[in-house]
Amino acid sequence: MSVFELFVLSAALGTDLFSVAVPLGMNKVRRLIIIRSAIVFALFHIIMILTGYHIGHWLGGVVEHIGAYHIDWPAANVQNIAAIIGALVLAGLGLNMIKDTVRGQEAASLVSPLRGSALFVLAASVSIDALAAGFSLGMMDVDLLQLSMILGLVIFVIALLGLGLGRKLGQYIGSRAELLGGLVLLLLGIHIIWSTI
Repeated sequence: MSVFELFVLSAALGTDLFSVAVPLGMNKVRRLIIIRSAIVFALFHIIMILTGYHIGHWLGGVVEHIGAYHIDWPAANVQNIAAIIGALVLAGLGLNMIKDTVRGQEAASLVSPLRGSALFVLAASVSIDALAAGFSLGMMDVDLLQLSMILGLVIFVIALLGLGLGRKLGQYIGSRAELLGGLVLLLLGIHIIWSTI
């Protein structure tokens, strides 16, 4: 794949992240947390796409060895399962943000979706589509170092932009920013499930 194609692929994989990052950024997120979260999102995308690549490459060898010709079925299934898992995590996160806002700001400030294990679960859910993309790339000739560097850079920038935009919007919207962000995540999760099934 060419450098341009890798940039396009990376940007496409980052669209889900951007739509999630904007409502998350509305939670009065500090700049240091935004940078740290962007690094985690980028690393998870790299890990997922490389894992998918190696699985796809191995399966391609098995299929070639057996002599079968049709391997589109598993890639489509992996992508659908990844989308549903990611959507369930997003909907659950949105419900949690709404619940915390309704309870009050004291309860909401105790748990942040961009800290601790919640950040890792979120990063895994928004990067799981990279697993399916990597699975497909495993059947092609791809420079893995170039892929990792470009994907990591693009995802890092997309996460910074999304979280930063959400932070600015949160300052304008005020105290109900988390409620709006939770509602957006919930609706996004429902939409993804609806369109996948």
